[in-house]
Amino acid sequence: MMGFLYRCRMDENYTMLNMFGRVETLTGHTMEDLIQNKRASYIGLILEDDVPLVDDAVEKALEANTGWNVDYRIKRKDGAIVWVNENGGGVKDSDGNILYLEGVVIDINERKENELRRREQSEVVESHSALIVSETQKILNMLKTLRLLSLNASIEAARAGDAGRGFAVVADEVKNLAERTGLSADEITRLTTELDKLLQ
Repeated sequence: MMGFLYRCRMDENYTMLNMFGRVETLTGHTMEDLIQNKRASYIGLILEDDVPLVDDAVEKALEANTGWNVDYRIKRKDGAIVWVNENGGGVKDSDGNILYLEGVVIDINERKENELRRREQSEVVESHSALIVSETQKILNMLKTLRLLSLNASIEAARAGDAGRGFAVVADEVKNLAERTGLSADEITRLTTELDKLLQ
């Protein structure tokens, strides 16, 4: 497991009292750096935007006399951002006063990246699906026009006899519409193929 166990004070810095595990691997700081805020405080590692999330999870859990489970980001000593999950709880004395907090922090960066990748793929699928619907509607509209033109051309050609050759313009339009229909069909095939690859 990429993570560590901890015991800390219930103060504004979550001052570490004891730590055990792969602290330096996960944070870039040694245990000595973090214990008693010697060179860095743990709260200082948590991204500023995520601090309220952590504080709220801890506060609500302590009020409800339960544990907390929260995902948040920390900034390693080398500047890299890493997602972690923390499971913790408060330890109280016989009078119900908080003595300290303790729990475990683990690396969930790979899981979060996979979730982001799946979300992005889902967005692509939704986008392609909308395009497929749009292209299909184009084909349906073109086919309606083709049927009407073909019907009209047949009627006029029958009426005109040999003069019906003059309906070449209509025939050309029918041909153009057919070509455009073919292009739309090709686009649907391409999008469907991409969707299949994403879903594999």
